[in-house]
Amino acid sequence: MEIKNGIPVSPGVAIAPAYVLDSESFRIPKRFIRKDEVEVELKRFAVAREQAVAEIRDIRDSVHSVAKDEVGLIFDAHLRMLEDPMITREIPEKIKQKRYTPEYAVSRVFKKIIKPIKEIGDSYFGQRVNDFYDIQRRLLRNLLGQQAQNISKFARRVIIVAHDLTPSQTATLDKKMVAGFVTDVGGPTSHTAILANALGIPAVVGLGTISADVSGGDVVIVDGKSGRVLINPDDATRAKYEAKHESYQEREKRLADAAARAERHTRDGVNVNLYANIELDDEIEHAVRLGADGVGLFRTEFIYSKFGAHPTEEQHLEVYRRAHAALGGRVLTLRTMDFGADKYAAEVGLEKEDNPFLGCRSIRLSLREPAMLVTQARAILRCATLGPTRMMLPMIGSIEEFRAARQIIEGVKEDLKREGVPHRADVPLGMMVEVPSAAICIDAFLGESDFFSIGTNDLVQYTLAVDRNNQYVAGLFKHTNPAVLRLLQSVIGACSRAGKPVSVCGEMAAEAHFAVLLLGFGLRDFSVGPTSLPELRTLVSRVTLTEAEAFAARVMQLGHADEITRLLEAEVERLLPSAEFG
Repeated sequence: MEIKNGIPVSPGVAIAPAYVLDSESFRIPKRFIRKDEVEVELKRFAVAREQAVAEIRDIRDSVHSVAKDEVGLIFDAHLRMLEDPMITREIPEKIKQKRYTPEYAVSRVFKKIIKPIKEIGDSYFGQRVNDFYDIQRRLLRNLLGQQAQNISKFARRVIIVAHDLTPSQTATLDKKMVAGFVTDVGGPTSHTAILANALGIPAVVGLGTISADVSGGDVVIVDGKSGRVLINPDDATRAKYEAKHESYQEREKRLADAAARAERHTRDGVNVNLYANIELDDEIEHAVRLGADGVGLFRTEFIYSKFGAHPTEEQHLEVYRRAHAALGGRVLTLRTMDFGADKYAAEVGLEKEDNPFLGCRSIRLSLREPAMLVTQARAILRCATLGPTRMMLPMIGSIEEFRAARQIIEGVKEDLKREGVPHRADVPLGMMVEVPSAAICIDAFLGESDFFSIGTNDLVQYTLAVDRNNQYVAGLFKHTNPAVLRLLQSVIGACSRAGKPVSVCGEMAAEAHFAVLLLGFGLRDFSVGPTSLPELRTLVSRVTLTEAEAFAARVMQLGHADEITRLLEAEVERLLPSAEFG
């Protein structure tokens, strides 16, 4: 058994075979064979290796006449690798001595080869890793007699193991069959983490080398609360975590039952709205079942992954129609495209930038490529005839950006009116507050934006100069940093005094121990991942506004993030005691 520790991002316990993405792309159907199968399996490996040699020779010979000699030398190197004793002797030895299937033996031996090369950290040797992956895939394909499996379908529940997951990958996964996620990279607000929370499955990120440490078919335990990942656990450990899984499931059921009985306001009668953050449109029905008052943030980026870099107005409208149908008259808040360094860059053809997190992303890209904003705005204004709809602009940093975007949208309204296309011209236009310049100068926006949503993920990142997806500095990404809390208190207070709706839609809002603090700051609208709704509803119904305001005053007297965290956790334990829900 091997134990790894990473960053916990989605609670719960999952136990399932590993499915390794990127480094493997093939399922290992089984790991062990009987003694009487050894000779047959040795022959099967020998045939697969001979096929690989023949394929590589064919490729080498075919490129010789059309490419430089150096290209042919690459495949000569591949042939030499297939002659290496690690391949010719060690793989058959594992089949004979350990009775591994040839597929599992190939996987284990290549892990042994690749892992130390990756750990060197040298760019030249790092490139050579891809050569070994290429040979590994070729051997596995020949052994399995198939192409790489379509990752959108699984025969049984699995744990996804990956260096990272792209949005396009996550949009096509069979979510019912994914028991959990573990990744090499990422932080608490990485998009793998957001997706895991949206799907309600355990996830641990920032594990460093987990994709090199695990082979397809290995049994993996994911503890999304502690950040612990166990590879091939012994029977006693597995039994312990199976019991822990049952305990967690029971806790979630008790919370859901409590939420169903809870009032939709604080204990002293102050109304609090709980909206859902939606990554994929098929999450909405689940959110409504869990008590969502509507959608406070619909991340529309997956539409570009589903339909391509330039989805049509009708394709946008198709998705929004389904969303309204599922919401049954509840509000739908659609954020315009929020592309950037960490989201869907490849899907929309973003060029490489030296510092993409500070580059042409989100609203900046929309203003540079206004046709994309026009298409989406037309669909949003049209879908507003189907139910209450709001349009939200991401990453606004200056009043000039907001006004420029609003001018484009006003032009869209004129076009739709002239064309006689049914639409609503009174759709509220709001903005994300996630850039410190917007938070500091919030007064400048109060007379122009209809509503505000604080995106704490990026606000923390830019305020603290911490890349939220970098596992090496993820520990510095703290919502409880006093600078962050002062910005939040300032923005919420300014919006409340001006009578402008304001919500918090970052992952901070989904953490129960921040709820009382945010209530004390004056927040009345939360927008969170669907699975966080029951816990949040129960907690809000158990506190009075007077208690929340007094608690916020105590927190703001503290000057250290860790002190603040301990106080917040103690307050949650008071309102949602472990004895009742643990």
